[in-house]
Amino acid sequence: MSPRWPIQLKRDRRRHPLRVGPPVNRERLAGQQADLVRALVGGGPVPGGFDPERVRATSAALARKRARAVARVWPVLAADLGEGFTGRFVADAARRPAPARGGALADGLAFARALARQGRLSPNARVEAMLAAATLSSRPARLGLALAGPPRRLVVTVRAPGLGERWMTVPLGEGRIAVPRGYIPGIGP
Repeated sequence: MSPRWPIQLKRDRRRHPLRVGPPVNRERLAGQQADLVRALVGGGPVPGGFDPERVRATSAALARKRARAVARVWPVLAADLGEGFTGRFVADAARRPAPARGGALADGLAFARALARQGRLSPNARVEAMLAAATLSSRPARLGLALAGPPRRLVVTVRAPGLGERWMTVPLGEGRIAVPRGYIPGIGP
């Protein structure tokens, strides 16, 4: 840009002054915006002055977008539920707000926990939930265990300072632990 551009801007403002409308009540505007956000993402009533059908359509689109984001970071859970994933997620998400932190990973963890309470979380999705909980945990050290299958296996995740996050799978045989050949307890293969 030329070194004269600030001067040119001042000249343009003199020719075309900023239009000043009536004073805006910022508190009232903030309240109206909060009402609209509640209607869009929280299932609240549609505020006056808005087309209820358009607000509902936008709200449904935002819920499906939220479900797609969760499906991307929770592939096992999405595959387990198949075509019904979006519908079940949207129904569950309507009962709770989106998490303040953690994004789609935390949103999916809340959904997985709701499914677990209903007894509808598959063993492989349990492993995905355990790994997500370890990732989202604010504790410096964390240990998690989950049974998965088929084939039956025990999945262990450990997070510790200096070690980072590690996980391993232990195959389970017919009621007993099958130890891989060359495995030395406490050291590994």
